[in-house]
Amino acid sequence: MKNYFQQDLVPAAPTFSTPSVSLHHMVSRLQAGLMAEAVDKKSLIINDVDKDLSLCADEDVLAYVVGGIISNAVYSSSNSCIRVETIRDENGIRLCVRNNGAFSYHSNMISLGNMLQAARRIGGGIGLQSEAGGRLTVMFIFPLAGE
Repeated sequence: MKNYFQQDLVPAAPTFSTPSVSLHHMVSRLQAGLMAEAVDKKSLIINDVDKDLSLCADEDVLAYVVGGIISNAVYSSSNSCIRVETIRDENGIRLCVRNNGAFSYHSNMISLGNMLQAARRIGGGIGLQSEAGGRLTVMFIFPLAGE
């Protein structure tokens, strides 16, 4: 009987490397695309992402996740300030989207579920933090290399 778990049946890892993606530059491009909607809703998007921070991840998937989080904040708020920032600590990198406007849980939770699946494809996750005064922070969490 042949053992189908032999190591020679496992495909080799790809030999190409994933290019580094500047988060600040990506957020700037996403911000520009959402500016008209933000202005219509009398909201402001602030890109406070560290200019020197880059991630090695699939750029399309990363843009889907980060863009989805920012667009959810824009479409679910009015008269608000949406701040996009990064926090780096021993656990990894958190890209935080802080929204001081109202958050429609029902409509946004479905899309956050889709973004969570995409975030997991590149080794990340999604987190939520509710704050006093109705503020909500949605985080894309990405582990440091080697974790």
